[in-house]
Amino acid sequence: MPVSGKIENQLNMALEVSEADRIKSGTLNVGYSPDTKMWELIVRFTGNLDRVRQELQISAVELSNNYAILTIPEYLIERLSGYVEIIFIEKPKRLAYEVNEGRTASCINPVQTNYSLFGEGVLVAIIDSGIDYSHPDFINDDGTTRISAMWDQTVNGTPPPGYAIGTLYTRDQINQALKTPMPERMDIVQTTDISGHGTHVG
Repeated sequence: MPVSGKIENQLNMALEVSEADRIKSGTLNVGYSPDTKMWELIVRFTGNLDRVRQELQISAVELSNNYAILTIPEYLIERLSGYVEIIFIEKPKRLAYEVNEGRTASCINPVQTNYSLFGEGVLVAIIDSGIDYSHPDFINDDGTTRISAMWDQTVNGTPPPGYAIGTLYTRDQINQALKTPMPERMDIVQTTDISGHGTHVG
């Protein structure tokens, strides 16, 4: 397959090597299903994907900010790159959480050991994919939230003062949601974390 400028280098490489070499690499086969010969790819697009869906007969799940997940046969990837709607195509990556290495790189261990500082009284802001506010790590022993506020920019509603997008959820709203069973809880706080990355970072 010819190399395309719209296709990231790692995906180009995966498409050029044999299936056996992909599997051996441990990274080049991420996103590929050998049984179906299908790829799950991440694309950045402009406009909409209606024409791409219709002509290629593929599944496209649109995300925010003009990103989408496509499930597509390998033989159609080159054709996909020819659509003007498609800006960039990449394969998913294998993620690994390296907590100990992160603590070392962030100098957390010596700060805790030498100065007995553990972050009490510190307010941290995290900008990421969202948060699962019902995760036990974000709930106090008394069942209340440890989160001060959440600004979800994907949910239209009541933005913070001075802003025109999203919804700001207060600590009181989060606590009320925690006391409410699903699915009624979503009427109070609509925030979700589909990928789980923001929850892990938090």
